[in-house]
Amino acid sequence: MGKSGSSHEKLVRAATSRHKIWFFRLLACIGFPILFLVLLEVGLRVANFGYPTSFLLKTWHKGKPYLVQNNQFGWRFFGPRAARQPAPICIPYEKETNTVRVVVFGESAAFGDPEPRFGLPRMLEAIFNLRHPDKKIEVINAAMTGINSHVILPLARDWTKTKTDVWVIYMGNNEIVGPFGIGSVFGNHALPRLAIQGGLLLKQTRIGQLIEVIIGSLLKSRAETHEWEGMRAFVGYKVPSWDPRLKKVYQNFEKNLSDILATAKKSGVKVILCTVAVNLKDCAPFASLQAKDLPEAQLSEWKAFFEAAIKAQAAHNFTNALPLYEKAKSIDNKHAELRFRIGQCALALGDSKYAKEEFEAALDLDALRFRCDTQLNTIIRKYASKDVEFVDCVRILETASPEGVPGLEYFYDHVHLTFLGNYLIAQSIVAAIERALNLPTNKNWPTIEACADRLAFTPWAMKLIYTEMLGRLSDIPFTYQANHEDRMRYLFETARKLPTTHSTETLIEAQNKIEMALKQWPHDAILWEQLAEVKQAQGDLQGATAAAKQALEILPTHTQCWNMLGILLANQHLYTEAMPAFEKAIQLDPQAVWAMHNLAQCYTKMGQPKKALALLKRATRIKPDYGTAWLLLGQVYEQVGRSNIAQACYKKAVTKGVNQPEDLVTLARFCVTRGWYDQALTNYLAAIELNPFDVSLRLETGRLLAKQGRYNDAAFQFAAAVDLAPNNPQARIQLGTLLGLMGQHNMAEKEFREALRLDPNQVEAQVNLGVALYKQGKLEEARTQFEKVLQHNPNDPTAQFYLTRIRESAK
Repeated sequence: MGKSGSSHEKLVRAATSRHKIWFFRLLACIGFPILFLVLLEVGLRVANFGYPTSFLLKTWHKGKPYLVQNNQFGWRFFGPRAARQPAPICIPYEKETNTVRVVVFGESAAFGDPEPRFGLPRMLEAIFNLRHPDKKIEVINAAMTGINSHVILPLARDWTKTKTDVWVIYMGNNEIVGPFGIGSVFGNHALPRLAIQGGLLLKQTRIGQLIEVIIGSLLKSRAETHEWEGMRAFVGYKVPSWDPRLKKVYQNFEKNLSDILATAKKSGVKVILCTVAVNLKDCAPFASLQAKDLPEAQLSEWKAFFEAAIKAQAAHNFTNALPLYEKAKSIDNKHAELRFRIGQCALALGDSKYAKEEFEAALDLDALRFRCDTQLNTIIRKYASKDVEFVDCVRILETASPEGVPGLEYFYDHVHLTFLGNYLIAQSIVAAIERALNLPTNKNWPTIEACADRLAFTPWAMKLIYTEMLGRLSDIPFTYQANHEDRMRYLFETARKLPTTHSTETLIEAQNKIEMALKQWPHDAILWEQLAEVKQAQGDLQGATAAAKQALEILPTHTQCWNMLGILLANQHLYTEAMPAFEKAIQLDPQAVWAMHNLAQCYTKMGQPKKALALLKRATRIKPDYGTAWLLLGQVYEQVGRSNIAQACYKKAVTKGVNQPEDLVTLARFCVTRGWYDQALTNYLAAIELNPFDVSLRLETGRLLAKQGRYNDAAFQFAAAVDLAPNNPQARIQLGTLLGLMGQHNMAEKEFREALRLDPNQVEAQVNLGVALYKQGKLEEARTQFEKVLQHNPNDPTAQFYLTRIRESAK
């Protein structure tokens, strides 16, 4: 019995020992790696490696907790260089009483591009302010350029951490071209949705971000190393309508939308679900593809019909063009441009129903899929149930369009809404919000004019928007569109009718409108920002500085406003005060190379070239194509005596792709100082293409062309300046002077006389008018003119010279 008990105890001890061994083995296999990962994650966070991934960050402002936007939110979807920033946000952490908090989700169209201060979220705010003055409204712009439902889903989940009343969902334009889309440069197209979500969850950890950096550096992936290039980046990613991968895109979109709606329902948030309107009538397809496996003989026959129809359509012979297009369609109906042209002809012949069908077919067949297609809107309509308030934005604009097909009256381009387009859609969304929250609906709707007054939407602002759109549409893929010339002509003529942005009358009108709005809404940071810009354009730097500070007091996370404040202070030579503003901009956006450039300029002004060099090197590492930074870097190297390095920097400056008018002009002026006239002219002309309404830019370019002896080209620029600003005496003097050099003295005389009518004290015009009269043989008139000049300036050498010659000829 004793031996048996002893044996049993030994067996128990042996089994226990084996269990412990297996436990420690398991702990070594699983526990220690987990512990290592936890310690690594903590270590990376302590070392400040990586970036926050939540859309909202908690901070303190005026002693209270606030929620602000995370400017690095887009990094895990696009990479740091290509990621776009959210709109600036600063709202109380706890929603205040009697406040309605509305969050708008979507892509660039919902964001308000091309000018968010007049976009959909701001229009919702304006209508709500005017319709419900007793309520405080917070309309938060949580949309972002370039994103899609794969991004909006985690973004929406972040908003469940705070109390909101309503979510407005206006998404669908970027499902193919956004992250993980089959027509995108961002993300792996082959990944299933579960893998996409798993990868995004991993990137929320610092370990995941470390892995991303390592893989990115090894593979040098496009998304990790390239900058945001806009729509031109996608031209190589055409997706035909028969691509089998589209089925997966639609499935993913539906699942993401379903999850967003489920998240809202779980959080007790009301949802306004919208279809997404697009420009059907005036946006030709960006890319067209022929049907697969089309025999060569049929393709030749198709081309013959198509080309003959185009000629007939160009001659406005729509009756002949339409049957020819129909014959081409019977051979190949997959060509997007063909279907668009059929729609144009049908509309011209009064068949709007057929025209709409063909325009929609062109939309669905467009191989560069920058617009929400009919299938995506069908999916959205599927969820128009009792759990959401449904707003059919597509139908709203169709109903508002005289022919039932929305076009350029509601869109600046393919999807981005005009002020009128935003107004019409926002009205229906506000009505849906009222239904969802049981708010009074018996009040009058504010007019579009009242909304324009609320937001200070002025001719000054309109001119800037249309100028911006002209620059955008001058680039690919817009240049691929069949109606590109017509659209550019429309934009140019629309902008041309608006007053110049720097005219005194325009600026005074804009200032008055903004100040009137501020009397009623003094806590509107965007209005203060607008006032700062107008005062800056007026040359009132102190007034602009005060307005910018007011904006930042209300909205302290506005990166661009901090940069503007820095520029205003630097232009007053207050470099010590300007530097913290630029530093704040960089703190808010570590990729803000323009703020780094401006801060480096302050360092150079204060005699600290080493700090300037370090900052500029950092800027060029972040954005290697930032030509303006290379220019300043070269100038600083030259300043410290390192001319060889400076020359290499200058070479990079003039060869890098700059796409901002201000940067192009800076480079052009520098090239002029170095005698690099060809490079200077290239930059001047590129700047004009982006900003064709800048009179001073036209004059600068014209002077350079005249200096090179290219008189005809110079005359074109001077004439354009006169056309843009007929009351600008300097423009007329420049044109008149050039006409004189070209021997067209009678035409020169007219310009000088007009300049003197505008400003009788223009001495240069007085002298040159005398010369023009002399060259035409009008000696007595010339004598009188030169004598007038000498009355004001007895020592004028030109007047003395010509008077002497006139007197000698009379002897």
